[in-house]
Amino acid sequence: MDEAPTVRTVCHGCRQVTHLRSDEDVIRPMVLPGSGTVWVDKASGGMVEAPCPVCGDDEDPGWVDGFVPPV
Repeated sequence: MDEAPTVRTVCHGCRQVTHLRSDEDVIRPMVLPGSGTVWVDKASGGMVEAPCPVCGDDEDPGWVDGFVPPV
């Protein structure tokens, strides 16, 4: 029996969310792949950009094979 193909989907760690307005004037959230970086609070009020702990070391950051984000 053949295995199902691996689905590539956005990384939950660094994903971005925007909203899409359909032709029926319905607004729905749309998940976009992230940049492979996250903002981390290193000191009081000191935010720094760091590689995403889930996908930041990948050649194509922002995507993860076989991962399905929660609904």
